[in-house]
Amino acid sequence: MLRYLKTALRGLKKKKFYTVINILGLSISLTGSMLILIWVQDERSFDKFHPDYERVYKVNSHLDPEHNGPIWGSSPGPIVNYALNAPEVERATRVSGDQNVTLVNDKEKRPVTGINITYADSNFFSMFNFPLLEGSLSGFQANYTHAFITESTAEKLFSTQQVIGQTFRFDDDLFSVAGILADVPQNSSLQFDMVIPLGYLAQIFTNNGGNGKWKTIDEDLGNYSFATYIKVKPDAALGSISKFITDSFTKARDGDNSTVFILDPLKNMHLIAPDGNKSSLRMVQIFGVIAILLLVIGAVNYVNLSTARALDRAKEVGIRKVIGASRTRLFLQFVFETIIVFFFALLIAFFLIFLLRSGYNQIAQKSMSYSFHNETIWLYIGLAVFGTLCLSSIYPAVQLSAFKPIESLKGKSLKQISSNTMRKILVVFQFTISVTLIVCTLVIKNQLAFIRQINLGYDKDHVLTLSLPNDAYKHIDAIRTELKNNNAIQGVSLSSLYNVTNFGNATGDIDWPGKSKDNKLIVAQARIDEDFIPLMDIQLLEGTNFTGLPADSSGYIINETLAKQMGLTPPYVGASMSFHDFPGQIIGVVKDFHFKSVKEKIGPMVFWTRWGAGTLYVKTTTSQAQQAIKALETIYNRYPSDSPFSYTFVDEQFDSLYKSEQRTGLLFNIFSGIAIFISALGLFALATHEAQTRVKEIGIRKVLGASVFGVVRLLGKNFVMLVCIAILIACPIALYLMNQWLGNFAYKTDLNAWTFVLSGVLAIIIAVITISYQAIRAARANPVDSLRDE
Repeated sequence: MLRYLKTALRGLKKKKFYTVINILGLSISLTGSMLILIWVQDERSFDKFHPDYERVYKVNSHLDPEHNGPIWGSSPGPIVNYALNAPEVERATRVSGDQNVTLVNDKEKRPVTGINITYADSNFFSMFNFPLLEGSLSGFQANYTHAFITESTAEKLFSTQQVIGQTFRFDDDLFSVAGILADVPQNSSLQFDMVIPLGYLAQIFTNNGGNGKWKTIDEDLGNYSFATYIKVKPDAALGSISKFITDSFTKARDGDNSTVFILDPLKNMHLIAPDGNKSSLRMVQIFGVIAILLLVIGAVNYVNLSTARALDRAKEVGIRKVIGASRTRLFLQFVFETIIVFFFALLIAFFLIFLLRSGYNQIAQKSMSYSFHNETIWLYIGLAVFGTLCLSSIYPAVQLSAFKPIESLKGKSLKQISSNTMRKILVVFQFTISVTLIVCTLVIKNQLAFIRQINLGYDKDHVLTLSLPNDAYKHIDAIRTELKNNNAIQGVSLSSLYNVTNFGNATGDIDWPGKSKDNKLIVAQARIDEDFIPLMDIQLLEGTNFTGLPADSSGYIINETLAKQMGLTPPYVGASMSFHDFPGQIIGVVKDFHFKSVKEKIGPMVFWTRWGAGTLYVKTTTSQAQQAIKALETIYNRYPSDSPFSYTFVDEQFDSLYKSEQRTGLLFNIFSGIAIFISALGLFALATHEAQTRVKEIGIRKVLGASVFGVVRLLGKNFVMLVCIAILIACPIALYLMNQWLGNFAYKTDLNAWTFVLSGVLAIIIAVITISYQAIRAARANPVDSLRDE
């Protein structure tokens, strides 16, 4: 064994250039692959730490499936009780939440912002694995002002984790800490800083008068604001559970129901949206394929160089066989060489992962673990080692150890050995992958640019939003007047659109003459004042805007989509409609604008003016933005509030909506670049070997008058031809993949021919640059040195 090791090390040392190329290629491919696989493993691990997670489902609401209505990841409050009555349901719970709230340390009077609260039923902790570190869950729902907070929240709120019994304020209510929970894992779809009994929310709902005739959350059949989870019995029939819940809901609504409740597996929730959009899953699958392809490309480099160098080793093999070396011994020697190369490549890969882990987590916006105690990571590494070792050692070792010694020593085996069909196939394979990735990278880049440049139907520039303290709304008219008189402010409006880029408040409580009974249209609803449409520069197609007068209370402004779905014909103004049982008429129609992600088609929307609190919209300019912000802060601080002054620009809200796609695009660019680099590295080594094996031919051609360009063309044309073949193969593959990915966007860029042409040109340029260095070097060498005998 030691003899094999020494011989292999001596052989690798003798050919330092090829050894370095092989180690570099393999180490980079291993680094990229393992980083991707860790990310893929993290994405696929969501919610799988819960006990029996395969039997946990969320109840989603498919509104009006006959007319292809939306699917919501929420459901009405009573659904949990219907589910508990289903024979095949083991337990059920529902949750609701408040995001980015402010809590106040009662003793120090110190506010803490950005806290996420989850309101939960009593079955919450028996269904999900969120460990209680301190305190007791006994009587969880008995006291509505008992809170369970995470370790991190305890540190933020009290600067210690010894907080059982300590108190804090949330709005006007005083809460005491009843338990400390472990911090919620990053790979959990349910994220929170604090759990409060759902009874607290139910009490507020009832005290505020409920929802019309429904006075409790267990009666309210019209408010789809809860996430309901159920745990089914083993081998349960999901279809029958869904039907039981739907039938119970229909019965409770006296038959007036078009909603179908469907079960969404907890294990799929992170990667598959409630409406079935699989864009996240597709991207994870694509990255998994890229990880495998990176390994394959690295192995292909090794295979190519090993077979290309077979000519150099023909006599070595012949001599070893003549002096008695068996085919098995030669085979083992070549395998040992590969193992040594792989060992050093793996060490370098681990070192690179250690160096890159912080930046990689920052790009991916994760806190992925790189501990070697992670069994899944070791499984990935084991598969990577085995697969790469097989691809990169067995074929070359078999080929080299199969040489016939007499023919090798006579040089007659050269024709047999120099058959490079396999190498050509592997080069085409490598560049097919590279060109495919180049096309995909350009398409993703184009789609992200398309999203940024798409006409949203409103002007998001220099518009900021903020929520005012409760007392401020009592003086909202005076506040708006003061702000309008400020030279730094171009417009002020109040609206219930808390986020115009991703607005989700919708209802089915709409009626109009001629509406059929089976039409269960769901429309987005927003209260606005008379300044909102001009401030946001939303185009009014027909009719008039609100006036700010009392007559506005009976007027509605709708978008184009709603007019079409109502079956109206122009002119639309004057048509009657009823909204939330308030009869009125349409006074205006606005041009469709994007109030959701461009992954979704623009839906129907109605504007109305009956008022309450809302979000303040302020338009300013680049040069006067700071002055406008100071004016807003001055007004904000006049009124008591636990929350500090905070604002958001609309264009920042828009950018945050697509952060996931932007991060994915960046990661895709990085790993595509790695794949292209590895392919170019292999091509560089092959070009070097080609120049070395044809050194005498080049010398003779130069003596006979060949130019440098002619020699470069001679050495490069075969490689360029292989890259062209790869382009022809890659384009239809990339076309299919990108059509699948773009299919997840309702509004998308076109797949034009120039993208594929540019990708092909880039691939050829990369190949030419890679080959040119060695080709020019060989062409400029002194022919006397080239023709000199050994």
